[in-house]
Amino acid sequence: MLRLISLLGIVVFLALAWLLSNNRRLFPWRTVLWGLGLQFFFALFILKTPIGRKLFDGAQTAIGQLNESAFQGAALVFGPLAQDKALSAAFGPENAVILVIKISATIIFISSLSSLLYHWGILQRVVAAMAWVMQKAMRTSGSESLAGASNIFLGQTEAALVIKPYLAKMTQSEVMALMTTGMATIASGVMAVYAGMKGVNAGHIVTASVLGAPAGLLVAKVMFPETEKSETGQLHHFQIDRKTINSIDALCQGASEGIMLSINVMGMLIAFVAMVALLNILLTGLQSGLGVVTPVTLQKLLGWVNAPFAWMMGMPAKDCGVIGQMLGERIVLNEFVGYLDLSNYVQAHPGALAERSVTLASYALCGFANFGSIAIQIGGIGALAPNRRHDLARLGPRAMIAGLIACYLFASVIGVLID
Repeated sequence: MLRLISLLGIVVFLALAWLLSNNRRLFPWRTVLWGLGLQFFFALFILKTPIGRKLFDGAQTAIGQLNESAFQGAALVFGPLAQDKALSAAFGPENAVILVIKISATIIFISSLSSLLYHWGILQRVVAAMAWVMQKAMRTSGSESLAGASNIFLGQTEAALVIKPYLAKMTQSEVMALMTTGMATIASGVMAVYAGMKGVNAGHIVTASVLGAPAGLLVAKVMFPETEKSETGQLHHFQIDRKTINSIDALCQGASEGIMLSINVMGMLIAFVAMVALLNILLTGLQSGLGVVTPVTLQKLLGWVNAPFAWMMGMPAKDCGVIGQMLGERIVLNEFVGYLDLSNYVQAHPGALAERSVTLASYALCGFANFGSIAIQIGGIGALAPNRRHDLARLGPRAMIAGLIACYLFASVIGVLID
């Protein structure tokens, strides 16, 4: 029954994207059908085939080893502050982790490793292959296909760097696709952070990031169909230049970028969590003045709003309120807070959430679709192409909604395939 609801969810989320389209008469049937087909193909291959299962299990092991390596580096710099056992013994199990150290260590190391793989030409080949498949199947342009594939591994602004030569002359629809795929995926650095959280399966995080590219392109093209002539429509050879001199330079550059990313993540966490706390104080005061005995928090309100979406993905009704709250926090704050709450809830209430709900939530949260990302894209991509800043600002809210729909869409695809 739940799998049938997930199937219905696919239809509902596609219909929602169409209702929000700026041109409902131009429905890109081929892009939609092949976009869904690619999602089902990738998901079936990873989750249902022997080779895919080995890759899935290998991702869990590999990310665990990568995180362990990162923590070794952190232990050298921070000593016992980076060691869970030492902190637990000193301050108790509830204070066994200093978040800034854990997150920064993983992001910096993965950023360095990604930069090294980029220098060696490995990431370029994978990205180019993914872009070629999506362009041929979905009939998307070269620039937006390349941006979508790059977003699987890179951040929102780093992916835009890959197509920098085309940014100034991209069509409105292509800019929308660039922004949406950035919202529907996550960068490799934070991917390792989320995958390392207790209760969150690394294999599902990796799978979600792959599905985000075709899902993002699909929803973007439904909500903003192409009506202009693309200069990269016939671009079939994807050349991605490397800008580092040697492996050491690549590692150093990656570390520097990782430091900036980790600072950005920490800053946004502090700012947005503090803002939610302030809003809850104001809400509580307002409700107390009105005589409300049990005040409702912002998180609770967001849970009510997002619970229907959680149900449409195929989650048991009893879990939708809790998961809906996490989905809402992801929009207002960011996906890190959503994953952190999911991990904490699973540990604090063992067995309270169905395994299916935890799995589908892992997919639905896997994207940068939040209000903060609108500002990041306007600032980051706008710096690369100043003439597109107004387009970025105008399309930002629409792209965030498209990114959310894309995440819910590929979560529904997974819901059809798992028990």
